Amino acid sequence: MPPIASSLKAQLKYLNYLIISPRVPPLNLSILRQRAARLVVLLVCVGLLAFTIDVPIALLTSTHPLPKEISNILRLSEIGGHGTGAAMILIAALAIKQINWRKKRDRLIACQLIAGSYLGALIVDLLKLTINRVRPHSALLNPRTSFLDTFGQELLKPDSVSRSALMSFPSGHAAVAAGLAVSLCWFYPRGRSVFIVLAILASFQRINSLSHFLSDICIGAAIGIAGALVFAPTPNHADRGQ
Repeated sequence: MPPIASSLKAQLKYLNYLIISPRVPPLNLSILRQRAARLVVLLVCVGLLAFTIDVPIALLTSTHPLPKEISNILRLSEIGGHGTGAAMILIAALAIKQINWRKKRDRLIACQLIAGSYLGALIVDLLKLTINRVRPHSALLNPRTSFLDTFGQELLKPDSVSRSALMSFPSGHAAVAAGLAVSLCWFYPRGRSVFIVLAILASFQRINSLSHFLSDICIGAAIGIAGALVFAPTPNHADRGQ
């Protein structure tokens, strides 16, 4: 075997050990479902409360940007919330899991991973088409601006002509990041800390870039997790990832 191919095979085996080693303790899927459902409720409640501080946080972010080094880390983490980036992560995850597409069980696992990662984002996209909320970077904000004023076009900057400027609520990136993280956690429990951190960083990147308000992130993440719950595996289908 050529040295490069041998090296790649060794790296794949190491990633396989790190993420899907059979030494990981068995998952109690019932408990995980309950925790995920509670997290959805918590995020919705936090999102509703966040409406009251959306504008102050956006103003603070615009006047006191984070250090460049931290902003760069957040920008790189956006791959976890971007549709194309999530697809690349899923392709890698399925390759590491060594899916056999000839087996019905393996095809079901792949479909659950993909559908759970994107269902919430699809719901969010539908909501964006019916709810107009100006993005922080496209809004004329001041300390006396109410969160109610951010809905509609009244605060839209004159030079903001893109339809995207009115698609702040909810956050599609947060929905993808949360849905992807939860879906991966079902099947790759060893890497759950990495998936969760990536989702959090991707979500905060949207606030730091003034693309979304805090409430957009919380509601979007809640919808993403709810979508992942719909396609959460049963114990019989998840045992390979344990």
